[in-house]
Amino acid sequence: MLTVLLVRHGETDHNKNNIMQGHLDVPLNDTGRAQAKHLARHLAARYRIDHIYSSPLLRAFSTAEMIAAKQQGSITAVAELRELDVGLWQGLTLEEGRVSHPAVWEKLHADTLYTRRPSGESYWDLYQRTTTWVSGIVPHHTEGTICLVTHGGCVRTLLAYALSAPPELFSFASALTVDNTGLTVLHYKPTPRRWQVRTVNATCHLQ
Repeated sequence: MLTVLLVRHGETDHNKNNIMQGHLDVPLNDTGRAQAKHLARHLAARYRIDHIYSSPLLRAFSTAEMIAAKQQGSITAVAELRELDVGLWQGLTLEEGRVSHPAVWEKLHADTLYTRRPSGESYWDLYQRTTTWVSGIVPHHTEGTICLVTHGGCVRTLLAYALSAPPELFSFASALTVDNTGLTVLHYKPTPRRWQVRTVNATCHLQ
């Protein structure tokens, strides 16, 4: 059995100020670095991580580096684990995005799955990107523990995939919360192929 740890990156100033980041390379702020250090200690006490796969975006990769500093596994940067590309909305607040493209904003709220952000991706694009990658990588790890350090949108899509749930149930408009450095734990059994969701968005390491 393979254990898959899904981790959202630590806090950035853009998170704090509700600014859409997408593929912007925003660093962790002081709170985010502290969160990542707490998570790294928490994981080191409970898991021996064989390999870390991380989004190459700085906020995720810095989080992965802090986790790796207390583990023996190496890090691989994976473009498929980047956040949803919000296109022209990168660097804007939610209100600024609504004002800049009101028709797209209205369409997005009516169709959270297939509506693309201006010059960016839809939630379905993100789901296809992340789940295609994870379905290809897990057969290479029949047992042990791997850690995927990624973004809130990616955690949502991979959780929906593991539960065989319609992806829109876990879209950004859903009730699901994915906190900075929130930990979701999955188990994968290759024979027969089966995912199990063990923990969702644990933040006990921040208390």
